[in-house]
Amino acid sequence: MKKITALLAAALTTAAAYAQQNTTITATIKDLPAGQWVYWRSQGNDDRRDSVQTTAGGFTIKTNIAPGEADFYIIQIGKKYGDNNMIFYYLDKGNVAIKGDGPMFKNATFSGPQYIKDYNEYTALLKQAPGLQGQAALYEQANKLYAAKDSAGLAALEPKMKRMQEERDSLTKQWILQHPKSGISASLLSHLNDVPLDEKESIFNKLSAAAKENGPAKRLAHSIRVNKLTGIGSMAPDFTQNDTLGKPVSLKDFRGKYVLIDFWASWCHPCREENPNVVAAFQKYSSKNFTVLGISLDQPTGKEKWLNAIHQDNLTWTHVSDLKFWNNAIAQQYDIRSIPANFLVDPSGKIIAKDLHGDELEKKLAEVL
Repeated sequence: MKKITALLAAALTTAAAYAQQNTTITATIKDLPAGQWVYWRSQGNDDRRDSVQTTAGGFTIKTNIAPGEADFYIIQIGKKYGDNNMIFYYLDKGNVAIKGDGPMFKNATFSGPQYIKDYNEYTALLKQAPGLQGQAALYEQANKLYAAKDSAGLAALEPKMKRMQEERDSLTKQWILQHPKSGISASLLSHLNDVPLDEKESIFNKLSAAAKENGPAKRLAHSIRVNKLTGIGSMAPDFTQNDTLGKPVSLKDFRGKYVLIDFWASWCHPCREENPNVVAAFQKYSSKNFTVLGISLDQPTGKEKWLNAIHQDNLTWTHVSDLKFWNNAIAQQYDIRSIPANFLVDPSGKIIAKDLHGDELEKKLAEVL
C-alpha cells in the first residue's frame, strides 16, 4: 500500500510539473555557439524571469504562462546589450518557433499560435507603410546624435521623427480597432505613449473581454482607474514614506501649502537635467507658501547615490523613498511609468497641474501665487 501511495504521489508530482510548462519557445539560429546564456523576462512582472544555455544552433525555453499572464517578453543572448542579441515579443501559452540565419536574432522570424500570427500581421503592416520607410535608419542616426550630445542635430531630426511617430500611432490604432478580439490589441494600445489616456480608454472599451486577459491590458486598466483619481481637479491620494533619516513623512503633512510632488531618481539623466528648474522655482517661491516633496525611484542598493544626488543638485527640500526602484509604493499608487513626473497640489490637497517641466513650473507658480 505504501509503495502504491508513493508511486501515485510521484505520478501526480510529474503531472503537475508537466502542467506547469505550457509554453515552449524553440530557437533555431544558424552558427549560434553552444554554452551561451539566454536570459528572458516578462515586461510587467519582475518575478517572471529565468535563463537557459544554448546548444549548438539554438536554445529551448520551457515555462508556464498562466491565463491572464500573457505579456511582452524580452529574450536576450548574453548579459550585455549588443547588435541583434535582444528581441521583444508578445508571448502566451503554446509552442513558438524562432528561426534565423544569425548573427544572433538578426532577421529572426516567429511562428506559432494565433497571437504570433496577429503580431506578425501587425509588424508587416508597419514594414509596408510608405510613411514609415527609413524609420530604422532615422532612429539609428538619432541614437548616434544623442550619444554625441548633439542637441542641434537631434532638434533637426525631431519634425521627421514626430511625423513618423504619428503615422505609426495612427496605423496601430487602426489595426487595434480592426482586431478587437486579439490579445495583441490591448498590448499594443498600452504601448501608445503619445496617445492621451482618455483616447486609450475609448479604444480599450471597444475590445472584447478575452482581449483584456493579459498583463498589458491589466496595467492599462489600472492606469485608467488611477488617472481618474489623479486627474486635475482631483484630491491627491495621501501616502506615507520614510525620508532620508528613516522618519515617516505623509503628503497630508503639507496641507496648507502648494506642494510639487516630484518623482525622480539619481540614475535618471532627464531628471538630473530638470532639477535646476525645480531648484530655481523652489528658491523663488518657497517664501510664498510653496515647497517640493521629492519621491525617489532609486534602487535597493542606491541609497548613497540618492543622498549624493540630493546634495550635488542642491535639492534642499523634503525627500522620501522606499528604495524599490519602479516598484516604489507611491509611484505605483500614482501610476508613474516614466520620470521625471510631477503633480502640483494646492493648499487644500487638490491637484491643479501635472508634468510641469522647463519653465512651465515657474509660469504656473507665478499664476497661482
